[in-house]
Amino acid sequence: MKDLEERIAKLEETVYFQDTTIRELNQALVAQQFQLDEMEKRMLAMQTKLRELLPILDDGGTDDGPPPHYGSM
Repeated sequence: MKDLEERIAKLEETVYFQDTTIRELNQALVAQQFQLDEMEKRMLAMQTKLRELLPILDDGGTDDGPPPHYGSM
């Protein structure tokens, strides 16, 4: 009978530690998902900003040639 009680106690201990581990892993996963969501929001904001800036930065593809001081050498 004592052997059975020890086995049950061992199983209960194992289940307790597994439950604790699962809770900790879940908390880590929730925190990581929050981080991913925030990064995605930032990336989308940066893409939007880049699309707004591209027309301003685009010079039409014209090449003005080398700067004037290059020709004097």
